[in-house]
Amino acid sequence: MKRDLLTACLTGMFSIFSVYGTHAQTPPTYSIYSLGANTTGLSVSQNGTYVTGLYYSTNAGFSNPQAGFLWTQSGGVVTLPAAGSTNHIDASPNAVNNSGMVAGAVSTTFYGANSLPVLYSNSSSATLLPLPAGSSMGRAYGINNAGTAVGSISQDLNWYATVFTPTNATVLMQTTPDGSILQYAYGIANSGRVTGQFISSTNSAVTGAFYLDSGATNAVDLGFLPGGDLSTVAFGISGSGSYITGSSGPNAFLYQPDTATITALPLLEGWTESQAYSVNDLGWVVGVGGNITSIPFLFDGTSTYSLQGLLAGPDSSRWDMTNGTGNAALGISDNGIITGRALYDGVTTGFVMVPNSPIPEPSTWALLAVGLLVIIGLLRGKKAA
Repeated sequence: MKRDLLTACLTGMFSIFSVYGTHAQTPPTYSIYSLGANTTGLSVSQNGTYVTGLYYSTNAGFSNPQAGFLWTQSGGVVTLPAAGSTNHIDASPNAVNNSGMVAGAVSTTFYGANSLPVLYSNSSSATLLPLPAGSSMGRAYGINNAGTAVGSISQDLNWYATVFTPTNATVLMQTTPDGSILQYAYGIANSGRVTGQFISSTNSAVTGAFYLDSGATNAVDLGFLPGGDLSTVAFGISGSGSYITGSSGPNAFLYQPDTATITALPLLEGWTESQAYSVNDLGWVVGVGGNITSIPFLFDGTSTYSLQGLLAGPDSSRWDMTNGTGNAALGISDNGIITGRALYDGVTTGFVMVPNSPIPEPSTWALLAVGLLVIIGLLRGKKAA
């Protein structure tokens, strides 16, 4: 009986490895879809269903911004509703969750003046999020699947990391162990773990990255890479909170809270710098790197790839991701869908990249781990017998 069960487990594991085992060694290939001229894809939901972004009336320096949008593969681009007073002409829908709820900001100018945090309930309604007493400006940057948003509020000429719900704004008054102030919250995991950037309480020129768990007394300082001791920031956190990404000095990093390790992502040949913006529950990271130009990249846990080299769809030749200075990959889902912007026939255009083959879900690897535990238990039982 044990031998039959052992054989079944090994067969199942072999099947999983056959399909997925080389996912980090074999570069994935992608088909690419346009979000329209003069757009940017800002974020993709963890399940890959929704993409949010913004678009502009011209292609000259990202000027004259207009309202944001929500995109699905079946419905295309749908403009998000107006929020706030009529003079709030700019919308920045920064993050979207698995229900299509979007967290962002509206402002009176394209450079973000007089910004207010906003929550969009899918594409049907928009609600300004509350601000604490004494604050007149705020922004939301991240949202989890429970609909809790994070961002910052401005008070007494300073910015403070804040957690938003539709009825409340909670300023994160915790500090790092050395007393540094949590200034910007850029991402929130489904557990409530928040990540972002702090500023030194003694030297305003020094910034670092943090994460803060619900109920914790102090935030955790992620540390820094060589050359990043004055400027480190965490931009993205995976849905489970197991991975955090951002930049430290000139290099993108991946941080794992369970082991408290910060690791530099490998640069491609000729690159002098990189920044990472989003990470999924497989530890896959997207961002931008390069030297003179901006080149969107994917890090798959082992290697860094230029997104240009991963394109294999029928429209690939019209996209240019290696020239220009505005290209970027800004969001990645757990099933490997990527969004950002690049040049399409010479025009800055938002994109959605969809894998041509299924990417293993984190639950697949969890199932594999269970299989390994079963086999270990069987082998121990056999040895004891």
